[in-house]
Amino acid sequence: MSSPQVIYQHLKDVRELKVAKIMKKPTILDSSFVASKTIGVLVNSDSYDAFCMEGKDVLTISARELLGVKDIESTKIRSLLRKIQPLSKNDTIEKAAAILSHYRMRSVPVVERDEIVGIVNGKDIVELLHKQDLKWISANTILTADPITANSSDSIATARKIMTTKRIDHLPIVKNGKVTQVLTSMHLLQVIKPGERLGSGLRGLNLKKKYQTQIGNIGSTRIPNLNTNAPLSSVIESMLKNDTSCCLLSLWGNIHGIITYKDIINILESKIPSEVPLYIVGLPEDYDSSEIVKTKFDKIIRNLSKVYPEVEQAKASIKTIHNPSTNRPHYQVAVRIASPYRTYNYTESGWDLSKIFDAIGSKVVRNLSQRSKKRWKTTIRKVDKKDIF
Repeated sequence: MSSPQVIYQHLKDVRELKVAKIMKKPTILDSSFVASKTIGVLVNSDSYDAFCMEGKDVLTISARELLGVKDIESTKIRSLLRKIQPLSKNDTIEKAAAILSHYRMRSVPVVERDEIVGIVNGKDIVELLHKQDLKWISANTILTADPITANSSDSIATARKIMTTKRIDHLPIVKNGKVTQVLTSMHLLQVIKPGERLGSGLRGLNLKKKYQTQIGNIGSTRIPNLNTNAPLSSVIESMLKNDTSCCLLSLWGNIHGIITYKDIINILESKIPSEVPLYIVGLPEDYDSSEIVKTKFDKIIRNLSKVYPEVEQAKASIKTIHNPSTNRPHYQVAVRIASPYRTYNYTESGWDLSKIFDAIGSKVVRNLSQRSKKRWKTTIRKVDKKDIF
């Protein structure tokens, strides 16, 4: 059984490990940099994220966010930087995993005396998990089903638009009906990096013409492709062996899903003390009403359990959607409630996490009301007429 509760208990040693044990050198930038220079920093250091300090605030920018910049030569990145919560050396891997999930990052900075002294990479956390016995966890329990794809004949501009609007970093490319490679946001940065030489087809072209060219063979062909029922240990081993940040999962010869570092790290999700096992991924530690949110989530499930005692577990996933035009965070919450008979899924978005969970609670109540009416009608139909009159 690979339930979140069993996984949570099994990975206790990894969750409680101090981040100082796996710290690496950070990629630092200056907020006065223009986008093109920042792209060069990321590509040359092979880093997905880069960081800087402004006073006590830690700011970051990612490869995918840079793809949305139209004029990379003159746009300064200051308006694109977003504030994040850093780690300290004494923080745990569990906290690092929560921050990575919440901000959708590949690395999180470690700060000491208002200075970035290191980072914790998602890949390094995956390597820690590789040392655990994860053969009993099936890949299909954590995969992202039906991944978005593009054709090799599509333009680079099309791939860029898909990645920025759908907020994804891995795009499987299809040629003649089969996935031939996976295009990542880092691949696209290499294309648009000033002076980058990718072969005679793109050499010397300006940015607009580069975007108009076809995807062709750009991307990585060293992406592992396993069966959806493969053990998670095999998925991790294949990704590390091929030095890739994703793995494709196939069913009957067709691409059924994809697993990334983020999906793997999410198994370190935080547990909320409750009668029913509750897990929450991505709740920011610096959110002022975090305890209120946890209490509301617990109340939603407790109320549901009174009507449906067969509820086994529930999980809430919180994502922060960054908007460069405002410093106000926008949240997207997905709640998954599992029982032996079916799974209930609820989604809601907004600016206030507390109100979002109120809205999800209302949806659960409406669902209970509808189910209760159906059960009442069924009971009436089963009653003999002589018992009514």
